[in-house]
Amino acid sequence: MDKKTILVVEDEIVVAMDLQATLIDLGHEVPEIVISGEAAIQKALELRPDLVLMDIHLSADLDGIDAAAAITQVLDIPVVYLTAYADEKTLQRASLTAPFGYILKPFEVRELRANIEIAFYKHSLEKTIKEHRQWLLAVLNSISEGVAASDPTGLIKFMNPVAEALSGWSQAEAVGRSPAEVFHFMDEMTRRLIDNPLLKSLHEDQTVYLPENALLLSKQGHEIPVSDSAAPIYSDRGQLEGAVMVVRDSTEQRRIEAQLQHNALHDALTQLPNRGLFLDRLQQAIDRSRRSPGFSFAVMVLDLDRFKSINDTLGHLLGDQLLVEVAPRLKTHLRAVDTVARFGGDEFAVLLEDISDVAVACRAAERILGEIKQPFTIENHELLITASIGIVMNSIPYEQATDLLRHADIAMYRAKKRGRGDYELFDTAMHSQARDLMQREHALRQAIAYNQLTVHYQPIVALATHEITSLEALVRWQKPDGELIYPDQFIALAEEMGIVTTIDQWVLRQACQQLRAWQRMGLGAWVLVGGQLTRQPDSTSLPPALSINVNLSTYHFGQKNLVETFADVLQETDIDGHHLKLEITESVFIENAKEAAAMLADLKQLNVQICLDDFGTGYSSLSYLHQFPIDIVKIDRSFVQGMDTDTEKLEIVRAILNLCHTLGMAVTAEGIETPQQRDILLDLGCEYGQGYLFARAIDSATITQDLQR
Repeated sequence: MDKKTILVVEDEIVVAMDLQATLIDLGHEVPEIVISGEAAIQKALELRPDLVLMDIHLSADLDGIDAAAAITQVLDIPVVYLTAYADEKTLQRASLTAPFGYILKPFEVRELRANIEIAFYKHSLEKTIKEHRQWLLAVLNSISEGVAASDPTGLIKFMNPVAEALSGWSQAEAVGRSPAEVFHFMDEMTRRLIDNPLLKSLHEDQTVYLPENALLLSKQGHEIPVSDSAAPIYSDRGQLEGAVMVVRDSTEQRRIEAQLQHNALHDALTQLPNRGLFLDRLQQAIDRSRRSPGFSFAVMVLDLDRFKSINDTLGHLLGDQLLVEVAPRLKTHLRAVDTVARFGGDEFAVLLEDISDVAVACRAAERILGEIKQPFTIENHELLITASIGIVMNSIPYEQATDLLRHADIAMYRAKKRGRGDYELFDTAMHSQARDLMQREHALRQAIAYNQLTVHYQPIVALATHEITSLEALVRWQKPDGELIYPDQFIALAEEMGIVTTIDQWVLRQACQQLRAWQRMGLGAWVLVGGQLTRQPDSTSLPPALSINVNLSTYHFGQKNLVETFADVLQETDIDGHHLKLEITESVFIENAKEAAAMLADLKQLNVQICLDDFGTGYSSLSYLHQFPIDIVKIDRSFVQGMDTDTEKLEIVRAILNLCHTLGMAVTAEGIETPQQRDILLDLGCEYGQGYLFARAIDSATITQDLQR
């Protein structure tokens, strides 16, 4: 044992000196011997010894028990009493000071040593336990959860400050009470009381949890959202000693969860329900109408007219503010049961539930349109706008919410085409048209999936020699029953479906592969003789200038990877760019001139030629001729047909040719059907021609067969 400092308090000098000598022999220090209680207190405060041997019966006014009580109140020092005799009352007084042992006088060395070692060990153990308890209490009192513990009978014996704050009970008030009296839990939805988890864990001998949406009712009557768990407590010998409950205030957590759920179902800009929430409510209305035939509802899709021009001229921030101010106007004349949602951009939707007839929906649409027409004042700008609305009733049976919305869209676009600022009701005729459109869309997708598309080629000839200089690749839809469908019957549909660029790229790849195949066959140069496609005598290879014309939809110019795609096709098919002519219409420039010009410049880097198709049909075609990298101009067939009898058309063709030649561009005339038209064009200096006079569009197999023959 380490050397300890021991203070001896004994008024019998002989006994005191004997104690001092023995303790020193045992390896301890005994710096002082005092004979009174008062001196003991003073010396203890001065020396702060490791142990005090205190005689109970001191001759002075202050006996050893009172002195020990005074010392231990200030210092954490173990006290061992020395006594020769003591009555029951004295021993009871001594026990109140929590002594660490008793040594009877006269003492034996072995007994003295044992008592001192026990006192030191007991004091060290208690000190460790006290430190651990203080540390545990500090942890329990500093954590953010409420903690309450009970004894084995289920009565509360501890609560930390958070538990006090949540319940409204202080620990002093709660100790000894049942947890069911202090902690009242209730289901937020049913308002029913929930069994107390602390007691439940004791009774069931397992960990238990509060259900979701639990509330804690405080002593003051506050309702606090909480989550909770409780578990029994066992000693190291497996004996049940009580239970502990942890209560967490989940107010902030539930607020965040509610906000996340709101964000997931609402538009961030206007705070209106978004498409997902609207579709859910619409599907519920559809399901309810199937269960209750008397239940009617209507769906409206609303689109602001010319909203894009506001964004483009005044900026997107002002456009967003306009949308924010539109939102409450849409709800002005609607009921609480109705739903107004924003789908994105300037498109909104309204669900009118439980209405009597279509007239109610029409009146609601009129009121909404009237609200929208009222001026908006935003950042000192007074904005006057209108909207177009499409309405669909559930009188036509619907299974899917998306079908209803698609039909409302159809009606809305019909209202826009009729003049904007109005509404249109989707009727049975539109339903029939929509059904036919769906069938056509399905058929076209099937045609692409099952390779029913094919490419035909119409020759473009040099008017002076009838030599074929190019072949225009024209897509056809070959149905299984043999019917041939022409582009004017399905390309517009493909544009609406968003698949026209896929078709164009397929045609480009097919045409390039076919041209490469003809090049390898050594079929020579081609001419048209009497309408018959044939080879020029003594020619063994295709002329270097023979090319493929491929039509390019305006939708391609909204794609960022257009140039890379075309470059890949040329590389895959081993075709040089000068064998490819890309035909575009002036709508490309009208819709987005700046981006189109940049993209055409990039395409020219592939060495391809750009043809301006249907020239003369647009209102501003002339301005494009010198602004963009155009190589060939194709005069529209509407000017060519009839120019031999119509002098006005003849002069238009003459002017186009003169203008193009002045700018260094070649010209191809489309739709040539008579020798007279060919001769006039030849006299006017037109280089190339295309039309039924020379040849119709022919499939590749027929072209190959004619040339080989």
